[in-house]
Order: sequence, then C-alpha cells, then structure tokens
Amino acid sequence: MSDIVTYPSPTEMHFSRFIAAPLTLVWRAHTEQGQLERWWGPEGFSITTQEMDVRLGGRWKFIMHGPGVSTDPNSPFGGPPTDYPNLIQYEEVVPEAKLVWSHGNFEEVMFHVTTTFKAEGDGTRLETTMRLPSQAARDAKATYAVPGHESTMGKLEAYLRHPHHELSFTRVLQAPVARVWAAWTVREQLMPWYCPKPWQVTECEIDLRPGGAFRTLMHGPNGEIHDLMSCYLVVEPERRLIWTNALQPGYAPASKPWCTCAVELQAVSETETRLTARVMHADSATCEDHAKMGFPHGWHVALDQMLASLVQ
Repeated sequence: MSDIVTYPSPTEMHFSRFIAAPLTLVWRAHTEQGQLERWWGPEGFSITTQEMDVRLGGRWKFIMHGPGVSTDPNSPFGGPPTDYPNLIQYEEVVPEAKLVWSHGNFEEVMFHVTTTFKAEGDGTRLETTMRLPSQAARDAKATYAVPGHESTMGKLEAYLRHPHHELSFTRVLQAPVARVWAAWTVREQLMPWYCPKPWQVTECEIDLRPGGAFRTLMHGPNGEIHDLMSCYLVVEPERRLIWTNALQPGYAPASKPWCTCAVELQAVSETETRLTARVMHADSATCEDHAKMGFPHGWHVALDQMLASLVQ
C-alpha cells in the first residue's frame, strides 16, 4: 500500500496508510523501543535511543543517523553522513487508539503530530496529521517529509512481516549509577520496589555471580503468586546485568523457560543514569503475552518506586 497525502489546512499535511498487520502489533511497533529502532526513519537511516517513556508527559530522545551521500541524484536524502538530534514529548497516549506528540531537536519544538490507530479488516488504518507553525514551514517540510513518510511506512510493513521476540526501553533515572546498581543487586534494596504495587516481593534470593541464583516470590492483591527462579549470566558491576529463567542456578536447564532479561547502565552525569532494559523471549507468542501483562508500563511504575525509595 502507499500513503494517501492531503493538506487539510495551510499549516498541515495528512497521511493515511493501511498497514497489513493487526492493530495490537502496529501499536506495539510504535511504542516499544526495541521495535521502533528496527524501522523508524526513511530507508538508509538508523536511530540510537537515549531515553524513551511512552506515557503522558514522557519523552523519546534519540539520534537519527543519516545515510550519507545518496547514489540517486533525485533523492531528497543525499548529503554527507549526519546525526540529527530528535526529541518527542508525548502529550496524549491512548493505548491502541491515539498518539499525540511534539517533535523537535534538543533545543526547540518544530512541529506537532497526531496519529490515530484503527482496526480495518485484518489490518490497521493509520491517520497521521503533522502541524507546522506556518504554510512556508509546511511546504518546506513536505519536500522531504512526504517521501520520508512513504519510505518509513515501507520499512514498518517489511518489519511487521517477520516475528519479533523482544521488548525493551531506555530511561534516564535521576540517581547516581552506583545507587541504581545497588537497587538492582542488594536484596533489601530490591524487594520494596521490584514489582508495581499493590503487588509485593515477599521473598528474594540474590547470589550475584554468573551461575548464581536470582529468585523472587511475588504476591498479588487477590492472592496471586508468582515464583520465578533465574540464573545470572553476566554480572558487570555498575554496567550490565543479565539473567534468564531458561536456566536454573549453576546453569542447569529449566523445565519451563520464559525469558532472558538484560539491564545496562550508563552514567550520564554524577547524578543521572541511563538504564536500558531488554527482555528476550523464545517466540512471538510468549513476547505478546508479556506485552499484554503491561510491559513496559509495569517496569516504569516499578522504576518510579525505586527512585522514591532512593530518596527516603
């Protein structure tokens, strides 16, 4: 399918696109970092996320890497390799229905975007309106935004034809890296925040070494019980932590593997830490089930609880 492009007002351009994929998958592709990084931007472009939090008031901060000189003399994307800073700030997030955001560089807002998602047969209809401050700005933007959107949607369609097994996000935390590391690796610090309230961790075992045990016993408000035993694979202090429940402590095979988790930390400043979380699954069905459980929203709530515990 191709874009249907219209100009509803002197300052707006509108893109209508049918995507041959279910609504839930298209929504997740727009709101999960690990998926966005595989298709966002025109052909030849790539992105590096610095932080992402898709909720009201949250933001997505990333660098778009240009492809360099184009071999097509008619391409609007020619020129030397260039990095473009981008900052999206979410103004409205209605799950599987609507995203509204402001879009600019790290210095100023340049335009606003509204995208609606609607099931249409076996696929999804995307309606995207881009609003700029003037007709001159819109006309200038259209010269590369129109072919850029067409190319980007083509990448999205190609990506959605293949199964995906990973969930991920990046967030900048207002806490030093040493304290964030301790919150993940010290039993007494991890237990108060590790699952969103009213759930709570009632038992925890941490044997912080490759092959060591990481076990949490969680209780829900209605008597639910979730007992998860995992095995640490990588322990790099204040940098990287990887564990999996595909293996039991001592690397013994598990009978019911679910996922492998990786947390990477990077000091942004003396008081800020960039955290990237990745959760990898054996198949797309398991990944889908995990997404329906509320990832990454639940993780963000838990991280909010962690930050609150660090200031007490």
